[in-house]
Amino acid sequence: MDKLDINALVDRLRAGENLEVKGYEGDLILVDKVKGIVKGEVAREELSELKKRRPRGGPTKKQLETVAEAARVLAENKLLFKVVFGPKEATIRLEKGFIRLTEEDVRVAGFSSLEETPLPLIMPALRKYGEVKLLRPLR
Repeated sequence: MDKLDINALVDRLRAGENLEVKGYEGDLILVDKVKGIVKGEVAREELSELKKRRPRGGPTKKQLETVAEAARVLAENKLLFKVVFGPKEATIRLEKGFIRLTEEDVRVAGFSSLEETPLPLIMPALRKYGEVKLLRPLR
């Protein structure tokens, strides 16, 4: 686990590094690598097949900048979050839900409205990126 100041956190996100904010100690942010979850046993052969089919590429520069801007605001408010980058997308996972930046828009899930905390804090950055869509839970 690393202890970073807010500028170092933003720099890592601009570089496309997946990370998880675990807590805060004064002005320092406790950051760890995002850990995946493996359910059940997976044979090595199956895992190697998955790796072959993995899409290429990373997030766009605009996605990196938007995530860095949103993460700065979240960290200034001492909120816990995870950031995971994928091909042409970025996901910010919050306690209640997540925000995914795709090439076309921003999709918000797990919240009842766009006014629910902490969304209003980061909404200016998200709206600057593109249209913000609130996904309703499936019934």
